[in-house]
Amino acid sequence: MDYIGRGSIVNLHELVKGRVLLFTSSGVYKIFGSIINNKLYQTDTTLFDKITANTKREEIQSVQDLLKGQMFDYIVAFGGGSVIDFAKAFRFYERLKIPLVAIPTTAGTGSQATQFAAIYVNGIKTSLDNPEILPDFVIADSQFVENAPRYIKACSAIDAYCQAIESFWAVLSTDESKKYAIEAIEICRDYIVKAVNTNDVKANEMMVKAAHFSGKAINISRTTAAHALSYKITSKYGIPHGHAVALSIAGLFIFNSNHIEQIDVLLDKIGITKNEIRSYFHNLMADIGLDDNLSNLKITDTEEIVNSVNADRLNNNPVKLTKQNLMALFAMENKNNGGFYV
Repeated sequence: MDYIGRGSIVNLHELVKGRVLLFTSSGVYKIFGSIINNKLYQTDTTLFDKITANTKREEIQSVQDLLKGQMFDYIVAFGGGSVIDFAKAFRFYERLKIPLVAIPTTAGTGSQATQFAAIYVNGIKTSLDNPEILPDFVIADSQFVENAPRYIKACSAIDAYCQAIESFWAVLSTDESKKYAIEAIEICRDYIVKAVNTNDVKANEMMVKAAHFSGKAINISRTTAAHALSYKITSKYGIPHGHAVALSIAGLFIFNSNHIEQIDVLLDKIGITKNEIRSYFHNLMADIGLDDNLSNLKITDTEEIVNSVNADRLNNNPVKLTKQNLMALFAMENKNNGGFYV
């Protein structure tokens, strides 16, 4: 069941009872811990607030060891995509059948709406993909994202936008996933800049909805090449996931637009022509404070990035991509507006 909208956290009090395992990060708990505690005051809550970005398998194992033998009635994941992925993976590895409540504090990955979790094993990104890890309940309350740092909001918001775009053109897309993708795209088109740059209540609430729809879309269609390229950029250069994904979205958009007619639907929804794709994404990233210049970002070993790409996600791209195609995305770097383009 999904509870979406500002103030929806009120549902937590009635939803969760008994012994609760609460996963969060220290930063989120420091800011919002009193709100969560107020809703969990009648429960017996065990808090684990040491979750860090980019969920690591060894960290999950350490918590498994720490909590071995303890029993819980609910798991609550309160945080960004990494916290929610951590909780999903923990429940999966522990083979627990108890309900999982996901409460996102970023408007980006849509992890609360997906059946997969990104896990790093020895520095290599892997992905769990199983219907059993899909959260049972979602409480997406925009009050938790309104005052986030601008860069975090920007990385999260552009991730939601890119996911929706990739979902729409993905080989595995369906009529249902395209419906969710278009809903997310239209919201991002209208609200992303205002949500990132201000604390506007409506804009931030709309981006929370966009992230949720984006998550629902990729839960069906999966992602494509932009996500595949992003993981090495994040692990090697420390660039947050959403920012890393956005670096290739314009180039892939152009590449795909040269080969498939359905891109016209996306262009129409965004309100641009094919010739405006490059400038649109460059200007959008500038407007929300994201650098798309690879040299500025110290991204140098492009061949290593290309060689790291997950083949399954490449197969989900609507047009076959070769290593040469991907290298071409980097070859135009720093020309015109920066970023990778073909």
